[in-house]
Amino acid sequence: MVQEEIRKGPWTEQEDVQLVLCVNVYGDRRWDFISKVSGLKRTGKSCRLRWVNYLHPGLKRGKMTPHEERLVLELHSKWGNRWSRIARKLPGRTDNEIKNYWRTHMRKKAQERKKAAISPSSSSSSSSPSFSNCSSSISNGNSPSMESGPITETKERSFYDTGGLEMLTAKGNKTGQAEEERLQKVYSMDEIWKDIEFSDIKQWLLLCGIIALSRCG
Repeated sequence: MVQEEIRKGPWTEQEDVQLVLCVNVYGDRRWDFISKVSGLKRTGKSCRLRWVNYLHPGLKRGKMTPHEERLVLELHSKWGNRWSRIARKLPGRTDNEIKNYWRTHMRKKAQERKKAAISPSSSSSSSSPSFSNCSSSISNGNSPSMESGPITETKERSFYDTGGLEMLTAKGNKTGQAEEERLQKVYSMDEIWKDIEFSDIKQWLLLCGIIALSRCG
């Protein structure tokens, strides 16, 4: 039994038409069966790739739109080089087309985007040591602004330099003590009777003077 020779190389227009007719009849699944009944002398894998990448009626042609490019960038950052999975999110685009477009146009954009994302974080990390040093100096009780500024002395003496507050406090204490001594002073009974007798004499003399004046009148 002579084995049929498998054809390789570019597809011809006649082969494309023949493959499209077979797919319309049998569907786009049983590729080994299609390769046999079509008489194309191609492998089932070759027929499937030709259909998926070139002959499928839902394929999009031309350059990707900005929306498709953004979507590819986001999915590639999430899934990496899993082109078949990425192609499921872009209807009309094949995994082979996306892979080729990525390597030709979008790889440089992805690298620039990655550098732009890393640069702000590196700048913030470089500025953090200075902030930590400042915070540590403040926690230790050393204020940078107080250390760097010179201290100037004035010839004028303030109220506190002359001890004014202490002097006022001392005077207030002495006055309070004198008042307390005066209030706490105890008079004897003799002194009290003397005060009473002196006041009675004054009243008696005053009364005598009034009577004498009335008689003279």
